[in-house]
Amino acid sequence: MTDDGGGETITKIIRRLEGKVAVVTGGARGIGKACVKRLASEGATVVIADYNKDNGKKTTKEFEALDLKVTFQYVDVSSKKSVAKCMKATYEKYKRIDILVNNAAVFIFGHLGTPGTGKKIDKTDRNVTQKQWTEILNTNVVGYANCIEEVSKYMMKNKVPELYHSVNEGEGESKIHYGSRGAICNMASVSSFIAQPNFVPYNTSKAAIMAITRCTALDFVKNKIRVNGVCPGSVETMGTYTHSKNIGLSVAEGKKVFGEGIPMKRQAAPEEIASTVAFLVSDDSSYMTGSHIVVDGGLTM
Repeated sequence: MTDDGGGETITKIIRRLEGKVAVVTGGARGIGKACVKRLASEGATVVIADYNKDNGKKTTKEFEALDLKVTFQYVDVSSKKSVAKCMKATYEKYKRIDILVNNAAVFIFGHLGTPGTGKKIDKTDRNVTQKQWTEILNTNVVGYANCIEEVSKYMMKNKVPELYHSVNEGEGESKIHYGSRGAICNMASVSSFIAQPNFVPYNTSKAAIMAITRCTALDFVKNKIRVNGVCPGSVETMGTYTHSKNIGLSVAEGKKVFGEGIPMKRQAAPEEIASTVAFLVSDDSSYMTGSHIVVDGGLTM
């Protein structure tokens, strides 16, 4: 970290991902957008895979102006056919896929009681409909599974890099191979393992993501494909702005209220989540699979 003399801190980016090809779902805005920028800044070619074509194209132009290697690819993660088309197009264009960041999600809140029986009468105090259950599970859970299933087919084509650590603690030298064919990072949440009022569908979907991470990590470990996850706390994004309005707060009030409940007394910037993602998809985390890193300002401490 350095200071430019004007009080602004500048992070020096290490280029750990040169030559890698990454797909970031939901990469057009919020945490996904920050992940795209971070991975591309570290040398990766990044596909912004998003359902919103306008936002996707806008973000692509924004990052191209910064000389970052990015392209846009439409995807509906709830559709296996759409995911297959996205991954195939990426592979055909770049001849490899090394990284997947599973980030696309929908935000649906509510409870299982009748409207008016929730914690507070606001837009989250509602019964969850069958249509909403289908939407959130198809996107946040089946969508993650679709992406892992399709991207793993192409990661399997990658050669395992000959990367070794040399260890000599006085009993002879050991050569420890740490190369991976690919790395997958799933965006879970602190909502994966804590309870929140009127959050039943969202927390259920995020808890399932932790199970997907662990199970697929075990399934793919023999193929040298690593699967890990990140559990962010409250992050300042359009999603949290919308949630603030849903519970009757202005954006400014939401920032204050959410920040006050965190030991660090603030929400995270999307970039702070992206830096953790970059670590998990790089060789710096080569001995990690099936793990989740909590990035929450001490909220769950």
